[in-house]
Amino acid sequence: MKTLSALASYRRASVDRIRQALDADSSSYLIKGPRGCGADELLGAMALALVGACGGCGVCSSCVAVADGEHPDVLFAQGERGKLVPVEELRRLVRFASLAPTQAAHRVVIIPDIDTLRLSFPVILKALEEPPTATRWLLSAALIGAELAPVASRCFVIEIEAPSMAEIEGRFDEVQLEPTEQLVRWTRRRLDRVALFARLTDAERYLSGFANLPDLVREDARWSLELVYRLTPRDLATTAEAEEVLQCGLEILIAAHPENADWLRRASRASLSLARHLPIQLVLAELILREG
Repeated sequence: MKTLSALASYRRASVDRIRQALDADSSSYLIKGPRGCGADELLGAMALALVGACGGCGVCSSCVAVADGEHPDVLFAQGERGKLVPVEELRRLVRFASLAPTQAAHRVVIIPDIDTLRLSFPVILKALEEPPTATRWLLSAALIGAELAPVASRCFVIEIEAPSMAEIEGRFDEVQLEPTEQLVRWTRRRLDRVALFARLTDAERYLSGFANLPDLVREDARWSLELVYRLTPRDLATTAEAEEVLQCGLEILIAAHPENADWLRRASRASLSLARHLPIQLVLAELILREG
């Protein structure tokens, strides 16, 4: 888990805003920035700063416990990325937030991507309105729409920018993946995709399959099945990761063929199917097979 000081080497302006917000001593903070901007890391660094007497050094026993998910006063929302956090999990967070800290000065609750929860906002709204003195809520969102506005109005909102290309390339070095021109471009300045690409076997070759897809598809049922197999993501730990890498592939497909209305329709339809969490191979099949 990175500290605010470590993150400041790439994101000085964002870290300065976070430190100013922490000095304001609010009960709730909401980081707002583009999807994949590293908000999870920033929330974790804020938790280190709030819980450790050291101010978030990253190496003391308190900071190590936070990083390992074992600190009794820090709770991260549990849920598969890209899918809704269950309502019962939110209720667990609210119960946790209502208790006094046992070791640290603050009890910290962390919910990334809160804008994806939608109808679950009321579960935590009252907890944000009347938090115990020592409780700190740390949230992040890519967008603050009308549904999220009541939550945002009760938080200290911190605007952060997308990662720089230097930071993206630095993250490739961290995961020991060659930052080729194509892979760097395909991240679309999203830090989470760097780690995702690192978990794919030959990421550039796999993702190039989407860029070349219109030339690969042909009217052959056996070949279509082979193509679905080739494009099914491998080596990923969760379904959500597979959905994310496939979404990235659809973006690559559209960018490589911007004037092709047929493939734009196909990719858009597949993206909607991903949003509904249909099986990956079914999404690929409807992408490859001709409509009608």
